Amino acid sequence: MDIRILKTKNKLYKAFISLIDKERIKDITVLELCKEAKVNRTTFYKYYLDVEDFTNKYEEELLEELKINIKNINRNYLLSFTNNTIETIKKDKSTYLNLLGPNGDANFLKKILYIVKNESIEEWHKLLKKATENDLNHIYNFIVDGITGIINEWIKSNCKEDSEQIEIFINKICMSGLSSFI
Repeated sequence: MDIRILKTKNKLYKAFISLIDKERIKDITVLELCKEAKVNRTTFYKYYLDVEDFTNKYEEELLEELKINIKNINRNYLLSFTNNTIETIKKDKSTYLNLLGPNGDANFLKKILYIVKNESIEEWHKLLKKATENDLNHIYNFIVDGITGIINEWIKSNCKEDSEQIEIFINKICMSGLSSFI
């Protein structure tokens, strides 16, 4: 990618995160985003249709970065990936706190956690002998909703609780629930 394009996108990303801190994504306009980023609207429209398209493409880039972590996971896909995600949130706190916060995209965290759905269900299918395919889907949805709730509360508190404690808690609660299907 051309270095100028990369710089422009990075300006837009930083401006976007800054604006989310002040207002909801759906209230951000192209004009406002471009003004904040000091980018011409013509340049914006060269790459994006509107703020929603921009948001989707930005989230897709972040998801692609997170997908790289899957390659290093051999088992406990959802739990390992959740731990990696929590660490990523901690490292790039301003981006994720705003994007996952009250003005951000409420479904983005679920999009992140659904990256490893197939791998997790395939692994659980081998381990959880009493669970049907339908059970496994329900289990995954239930766990993702629980993890989402825990991480959202952690984000609301500005990540005050130690990330390792969050990871340990999520692992304990998930493993105890899964054990009833062994």
